[in-house]
Amino acid sequence: MEEFEIPVTYKGKELVFNGRLATFTYGYKLYVDIDGIEVVFERDDEGHLRALVPESSSNPAVDKELIESIISVFNHL
Repeated sequence: MEEFEIPVTYKGKELVFNGRLATFTYGYKLYVDIDGIEVVFERDDEGHLRALVPESSSNPAVDKELIESIISVFNHL
């Protein structure tokens, strides 16, 4: 896996998240650590990025707007 940093502007703040790229024969997945929660970004059947957020009562919800901001950064790469 290849590690990288993702700079994101969110609510007027510059944030940086750690990510990992995993490649497979059929595509790739991007794993991003958002405040201790590992969110997986992958392409759906239509080719758009989607986020898979683990559901857990012990994990606070990840802000949907933050997810959209991260997807926007990936789409511009």
